[in-house]
Amino acid sequence: MNKFTSISLALLLLLTLCTGFTLVHEFYVSLAEIRYNPESECMEVSLRIFPDDMDRALEEHYGIFTSLVTEMEHDSADSLLESYLHQLFQIELDGQGIPLTYLGKEAEADVMWCYLESEPVKSPMEIVVNNSILTEIFEGQVNITQVYVGKWNRGLLLKREQTRGHLFIGK
Repeated sequence: MNKFTSISLALLLLLTLCTGFTLVHEFYVSLAEIRYNPESECMEVSLRIFPDDMDRALEEHYGIFTSLVTEMEHDSADSLLESYLHQLFQIELDGQGIPLTYLGKEAEADVMWCYLESEPVKSPMEIVVNNSILTEIFEGQVNITQVYVGKWNRGLLLKREQTRGHLFIGK
């Protein structure tokens, strides 16, 4: 075996080990952005979720496969999604729970954005977020939650073991 062949085989082996035999690790993550809008005085929530994960959760909760954000979406998909989000995502401002209205959803590439909004509220000094979206379905689910009030912003990393986060807003 000549030097060129040996080097070629070594590179091929290295490439195969680096790409062909790596373990595929599934991950489950959602993103929640919570913003206080000073003009409308409302809390605006945007949730970035993988629709296939949410389809699975809705099927397990309600027994209906929804095919979210596809041409085959079930007629009751929005009402089931709204109900699920109200059960598993809540916000408290200054010690008081606030109702959130489901505004709708939209597809973006391979994810889905869901939108919620509060009635007008005072700019909060303290916020508690309960975000257990998909944690009952996927053991490794991580819900990244980012809160913005004016120039202040902080994040929470919520998961099955800790679905509640508490933030004090510095002014």
